[in-house]
Amino acid sequence: MSSSSRRPVLSVALASACACAAVALYPSEARAAHNGQFDLGIDGEAPVLLAPSPTQDNLSLVGGGFKIRFGDQFRLRGGIRLTPEVGYAFDHIFTSAGDTPVSQGVVATGDWNMNRFFAGARLGFGRWVVPTVYAHAGYAFRTISGAGNANAEIFGQSGFTFDTGVALDFHLARHLSIGPHAEYVFVSNSDGAQSSPQWLAFGGHLDILF
Repeated sequence: MSSSSRRPVLSVALASACACAAVALYPSEARAAHNGQFDLGIDGEAPVLLAPSPTQDNLSLVGGGFKIRFGDQFRLRGGIRLTPEVGYAFDHIFTSAGDTPVSQGVVATGDWNMNRFFAGARLGFGRWVVPTVYAHAGYAFRTISGAGNANAEIFGQSGFTFDTGVALDFHLARHLSIGPHAEYVFVSNSDGAQSSPQWLAFGGHLDILF
């Protein structure tokens, strides 16, 4: 992906992350409306690779992954639920066959492990059925696992990461909710030798409130 084509993606990412940060930094009304509850979220998902090209780089189109996130959920007026949160995400992209370019002038055989540390916020509307939007920003790095690679880090293939998504939460009980979600994820390469990894993720999540 060229530097010019990256700019719109990064601009949208930074703007959305700033918007989430602004909401997350406004806790006074939330505390006045309702004491915060600790929210532990566990997500399972299937990433669908958009870039780099699965066909050209010998990568599978679909992989597997999970997220662990935690924060405080506040209930605002009008049925609004605000959850500033931090977390870790792991996504595994399988190698379909042959060598895969991993950095400038370097190829290797092995699956990709995408690691992300992030902070952001979720914003939901409702009581029992809660449509939710969310966004996170943070740091990501890749490792490659396979014969002779020993899960080595892919140097130059790490940097800023951003995700944004939508979810539907079904509150089955006072302290438990489940639902589906879909998101877009972007990871910026630091050396620019290859298209920045981008994928869609589809899955389900479980939130436990304490």
